[in-house]
Amino acid sequence: MLLTMKAYIEAMRALIYTNAVSIDLARHHPDGAERQAWRELADLLTPISKAWCTDLGVEMASACVRVHGGMGYVEETGVAQYLRDSRISPIWECTNGIQAIDLVMRKVPMCDGGVVADLLAQMEALGPDLAAAGPELAGIGPALADGVRVQREATGWILSRGQAEPNDALAGATPYLRMSGLVVGGWLMARSALAASRLLRDAAGPDAVFLQEKIGTARFYAGQLLPQAAGLLPAVTAGAGPLFQIDLSSATPG
Repeated sequence: MLLTMKAYIEAMRALIYTNAVSIDLARHHPDGAERQAWRELADLLTPISKAWCTDLGVEMASACVRVHGGMGYVEETGVAQYLRDSRISPIWECTNGIQAIDLVMRKVPMCDGGVVADLLAQMEALGPDLAAAGPELAGIGPALADGVRVQREATGWILSRGQAEPNDALAGATPYLRMSGLVVGGWLMARSALAASRLLRDAAGPDAVFLQEKIGTARFYAGQLLPQAAGLLPAVTAGAGPLFQIDLSSATPG
């Protein structure tokens, strides 16, 4: 449980930093074409950053309560307060359901899908570097490749259904955003592991320990968390049909 929390936190932090860098370069890069490209990437990553990270924030706060056992439920430790406070994040600054709709209906179709296609290509391009890095990173590359493959399939489905049957794309919006966060997070964790493995050659002492832990966390993410993306594909591609089979107009709370 603790390693799950650590891996998710590192992946979320990497995503938010990447989004922030994209915003900075969109504003300040000297080349106009580069500014536009970074602006489009920032636009694509923003709903993922907001929704995936705040949903996981609630989940990780809940996990923290469980780590503390019964003491997590009472007020002495203060952990329960973190869980209560975290619950507002998926709601304000545009609820996460709306963020998911924005992703599939506005951000993924940008440039006829070219922006998300470029990002998928960047993720795929990391494969040879991971394969050449040695046995310590051997498991990360195949896991990332599987995640990108699933993301590409889901993206193609969203793009095709968004035009022909928008309700189908909307029905898959939330699982698609979750999948996007998992896969982009996996890519960024893989990049971190690759950088750590290169720096580790000349590192010693606490720096070496830190870098080795970065690699270990990335391996855990690739093996235990990233595979969840494949499980989301059926939900993304299920379509809107099941949503209209049940009449909820007469439903009453409780």
